[in-house]
Amino acid sequence: MTMKAIALSTIFAGSLLAATSANAIDIGFALHTSPPGPEFEAVDKFKELVEERSNGEIRVRTYPSAVLGGERDNVEQLTVNEVQMTLNGDLLVSVIAPEYAAVVTPFVFPGPEEVYAFWDSEIGDKAKAAIKEKAGIDVVAFHRRGDRQLTANKAIPTPDDISGLKLRVPEIPSWVQAWTAVGASPTPVAYPELFSALQMGVVEGQENPCFNINQAKMYEVQSHIMMTAHVPAVFHWSISSKFLDSLSPELREIVVNSAKEAAAYGDQVAQEQIEATCTALVDEHGMEMVEVDRDAYVAAARPAIDELAKNWAPGVMDAVSQYLD
Repeated sequence: MTMKAIALSTIFAGSLLAATSANAIDIGFALHTSPPGPEFEAVDKFKELVEERSNGEIRVRTYPSAVLGGERDNVEQLTVNEVQMTLNGDLLVSVIAPEYAAVVTPFVFPGPEEVYAFWDSEIGDKAKAAIKEKAGIDVVAFHRRGDRQLTANKAIPTPDDISGLKLRVPEIPSWVQAWTAVGASPTPVAYPELFSALQMGVVEGQENPCFNINQAKMYEVQSHIMMTAHVPAVFHWSISSKFLDSLSPELREIVVNSAKEAAAYGDQVAQEQIEATCTALVDEHGMEMVEVDRDAYVAAARPAIDELAKNWAPGVMDAVSQYLD
């Protein structure tokens, strides 16, 4: 998205999303991904629950497909209440509270259940408190997005096969370090620009959950999918603290509880659809699925993980070391 477009989207967000009327409080809900996908079913469930439980006092307006900008734009809009809610991916923690970024660092966590356990722990509570203090964002719920998998136009079963690959990664410093250690040449590209970047050869590979690979039709420009499962990706249900704190206690409870319930629903839907979506990339769209030596990838990434851990908050490495040894 160009700077002009971002500026226009910010004006649009500021003028419409935080508006209230005599009859309703509007929640502008931005999504940087495009439908279909479990996150959209979950947000639809949230809209249904909030509007029903508030007797129409709260109205939810959704803005999908990065119409208000990419993930980073949405985070910035959230901090100043230009957008009231969004589903953040792995960028949120890395940008705002990098001292807790182990939870989104490649090749650390083996699965989403372990990620949930981290967020439900004392360390997770400290991470949420840091995000609220630093950015004015309340993270209230999570649901699985699907493991992030590597794609390219060749098979890459081991780190030895990735050497020098121009790999698109999100704008997350720890990811750049991890993938550099593995042997790739990380290149940050905004998600809305990823397909064209692959098409034009600006980057040669990328990594995303199967849902995103399918939604964005990356199978048209990528031939192989490597089952690296390097980040058990989750969506972070995030609310502007300015917005949340402006609500009455009753409405605040409705919003938070509805988000938690909708996230649980989204988690269930995602769990049911992940395997089918990954399989469809092969059976319906012709990608070749490559099983990888994940232990070799973890070992290759370990020096970067150990270096990153020097800047993690006390107790974080202790919480994740069981998954690395």
